[in-house]
Amino acid sequence: MTASADEFRQSMDDALRTLRELRATRPAAESVETRGEASAADGLITVVAAPGARIESITVAPAALRMGSGYLAEQVTLAVNAALDDLRARTVTDAPHVPDPAVLLERLEGVQQQSVRQMQSFLSTLTAAHARNARRAD
Repeated sequence: MTASADEFRQSMDDALRTLRELRATRPAAESVETRGEASAADGLITVVAAPGARIESITVAPAALRMGSGYLAEQVTLAVNAALDDLRARTVTDAPHVPDPAVLLERLEGVQQQSVRQMQSFLSTLTAAHARNARRAD
């Protein structure tokens, strides 16, 4: 095996190992307790976000209904976005053992670049061999 093939195999092995670690350490969806929560309209609207960027609940106090539909919609939107931001922050904090997505992305990009270089080399070799065979046939 050539040095570039060894490098490619090592890059692929590293990326796959990282993916396996991620899958093995990821808690089952039903065991995840992390929730994001936020309020708006001085606490009259509360939103709870669950894993998977799902909205689990929206609670609106009766007093908020008297504030007008435009204001209510704006405050619900603010609360939903803040709850999703809170969930995202808590997910990172609650799961420090999960591999950093930036590291995983960097490894996979390296594998991609290496595979492109190898494919280009393979195609160049194949094209040259085809050209030699074509010259011999003439």
